[in-house]
Amino acid sequence: MLIFISGGVRSGKSGISEQIAIRHIHPEGRLLYVACGSRTDAEMDERIFHHRERRANSGYTWSTIEQSADIGDIPIEPKDTVLIDCVTTLLAGEYFREDKAAFEAGVRITDGILNIHKRAKTVVVVSNELSYETPATDLTADYMKMLGMIHQKIVKESDLAVLVEHGIPVVKKGVVTCAVS
Repeated sequence: MLIFISGGVRSGKSGISEQIAIRHIHPEGRLLYVACGSRTDAEMDERIFHHRERRANSGYTWSTIEQSADIGDIPIEPKDTVLIDCVTTLLAGEYFREDKAAFEAGVRITDGILNIHKRAKTVVVVSNELSYETPATDLTADYMKMLGMIHQKIVKESDLAVLVEHGIPVVKKGVVTCAVS
């Protein structure tokens, strides 16, 4: 199963995504959290701490994999539930690589996520919704366009797509088979 969760910054999408991942655990599989962000400043450190603390207090065992590029290289087992948080930071990691072309970042990400989806029981993909923002530069506009294309390709393949607004999940595609709060 492939599930796509998007929303604005601080909309509650990560917490809801964790709840959804927990509800899709296979008894013999691992619960993997793929952290795509890099430590950049004190605010990011605080967000990482908050996310780790929430997972630690969830009552479930999460294995964290830090991966800011080459998402498809993560070792996955067929019964695993994988939460990828988040495509926005993953795109930054791929887009600004010195060893790969920026214009191919979207393909690398989409192919990587779909590759994980083929190998895992459930994949929950989190991303920021930036389509309501006005780009400040051509670089920002290109980044936003690429992110939008990634979203469209992932949602097309998804079983469930949810937009989180103010902590409230709004189903855009598919049917929720369990309550999400």
